[in-house]
Amino acid sequence: MEAVPEKKSRVWLRLSCVMVSAVALFMVFRRVNPGGLATAFRHLHFGWFLVAVALHGSIFLPVAWRWHLMLRLTDCAVHPAATARMSLIGHFFYTVLFGAAGGDLAKSALYARWYRLPLPKILVAIPLDRLLGFCGLAAFAGLAFGWAALTGAFSTNEIIVLRWPAGWAIGILALSVLLFATLLRRRSDSMWTQWLRALAARGRLLISVPRVAAQGLLCGFLVQVAMSGVLASNLQAVSGTPLRWGNLLWTLPVISVMSALPITVVGLGFREGAALALLGFYGIPAADAVAASLLTLLVSLFWAAMGATLFWREDNLQSLRVAIPKTLSVVIPTLNEAESLTETVRRARAVPEVCEIVVVDGGSHDRTREIAAQLGCRVFTSAPGRGGQMRLGAAQATGDVIMMLHADTWLPAKAGRAAINCFRDARVVGGGYWKMFREASPLLLGSRFKCAVRLYLGQRIVGDQALFVRRDVLEAVGGLPDMPLMEEFELCGRLRQRGRLALADATVVTSARRFTKLGVVRTYLRMWRVATQYRLGASPEDLRRIYERE
Repeated sequence: MEAVPEKKSRVWLRLSCVMVSAVALFMVFRRVNPGGLATAFRHLHFGWFLVAVALHGSIFLPVAWRWHLMLRLTDCAVHPAATARMSLIGHFFYTVLFGAAGGDLAKSALYARWYRLPLPKILVAIPLDRLLGFCGLAAFAGLAFGWAALTGAFSTNEIIVLRWPAGWAIGILALSVLLFATLLRRRSDSMWTQWLRALAARGRLLISVPRVAAQGLLCGFLVQVAMSGVLASNLQAVSGTPLRWGNLLWTLPVISVMSALPITVVGLGFREGAALALLGFYGIPAADAVAASLLTLLVSLFWAAMGATLFWREDNLQSLRVAIPKTLSVVIPTLNEAESLTETVRRARAVPEVCEIVVVDGGSHDRTREIAAQLGCRVFTSAPGRGGQMRLGAAQATGDVIMMLHADTWLPAKAGRAAINCFRDARVVGGGYWKMFREASPLLLGSRFKCAVRLYLGQRIVGDQALFVRRDVLEAVGGLPDMPLMEEFELCGRLRQRGRLALADATVVTSARRFTKLGVVRTYLRMWRVATQYRLGASPEDLRRIYERE
């Protein structure tokens, strides 16, 4: 019986938002000369407008990572690319559903449906995400106001006057009070009350992990920088006079806040009104201020259209349901790895999803095979060559997922769950992990960033990232390539024809012993040479000779 009143309430709220935007726009355009507005658009500097489009697109990177960090806290993170796609789709929902509340709910519900995760746990991440966004806004606004004070933006004796008629302001205030009164009249167990409770509970959790909180705060700050940059670029695009950015900087976050109020349609009317009043105080013509604001709306709608297109495409892809795997088989190729193997196997055993460890030895002269057997591994022997060894091990494995693990690479305890979660994305056929070196030199810093660049730009995962693949997909592509070197390049190329590769939400730690032996710069140069020769068609044997040369 409660569903009908709730539905009527939502309809009334949306109609109110439309009314507020309509009234605000009417009052704004009463103060703008249509001819001046047409002139501003006619003299548009298209290059600056493109900068605004690019800056708005860059917003989705920190937005996605901030939300991904919060999904981690609730154990609902699939993989970063999935979160990034959903963040862009979420922007479409924010646009058509008139704000963050409806957009967040729709985005979370879709995330739960596509990736087969519990919606309540996903919703818990939303208040934390918004809290960090607000903190980022507060930090940026504080810096902007401080800079404005230092540059003399507030030294004038004039008083800022919002030049909107008092009657319009009173009407907007009354509508706002009615909207919030409607929310306050809700039952004590309403969605808003539960949201506040979740915010308090997860806020305490967030405080206990300061590194995550710091990353989220930085993301929130970068979002505000980019949003202000969009408006600034559009203002530069329509302005025919030099702009005093030291004075104008503080107005940008204020305009962003006004456009984000949940009582309008995507900020329409309030953004233009705030720009008209605040920018006009520093001599910006009314036509330029409103034109820049409308261009900002146009940029937002462009990216909303991109989100809608992605939503349509991704919904079709995710409808092709495949079973989520449950077990992992770890395949370790070895050659004289007695010193490293014990710790690697011990850490792999600590992963609950690992059902077996297969060691394929290439003719070791030390105790590698004996140690592997004592550790309970299934042990096989073959001719030396990493590709052939892993091919044999994968053929003997029985788990739902085959993971190729180097003998000097350590898995974290959550590696299994992170890999399994990647396959909640119906299009993912394989993946790898973020990577760090232990006892690394400063020249090896940034390895995690390189993992992202390698996958999202180069479309590949290297061997020491613990490459994992669905067993059925691996069989369908003919198994591991029997190559002495560059087998992961070849395998990734075959897998991409079947679906996506993903970065699992865990970090492996690998040895830097080869870099220590040859030197970091020399090793990287050799790797780049091998990769280049591979793309030019050199034989695997020639590549191996180059790579193993002392």
